[in-house]
Amino acid sequence: MDVEFTVDIISSKPLMTPRVESTTHIMTVGLGGTLEDALRAATSSLGQWLEQDYRLTPSEIAMVLGSSVEYTISEVADRNAGVVAKLRKDRLTFK
Repeated sequence: MDVEFTVDIISSKPLMTPRVESTTHIMTVGLGGTLEDALRAATSSLGQWLEQDYRLTPSEIAMVLGSSVEYTISEVADRNAGVVAKLRKDRLTFK
């Protein structure tokens, strides 16, 4: 299988964790010593993204994340844990 992707370095924004964007989702990767730490990092970073780029208020972020965020455990090895928090882009379409 051949895979192609693009990496953009955005030095003007303070980012808490890596960000990934596909045609359908925005995603953040949280890493930590425990699954709880990784989950917290991924969720906080996704909230930061919604605030910075989508200009959502804290209450709007809580509503979107509380109803629409999806989590995937990406790593549990040694003393490391990884969680991906993802949000469908169509959930961010305002009508």
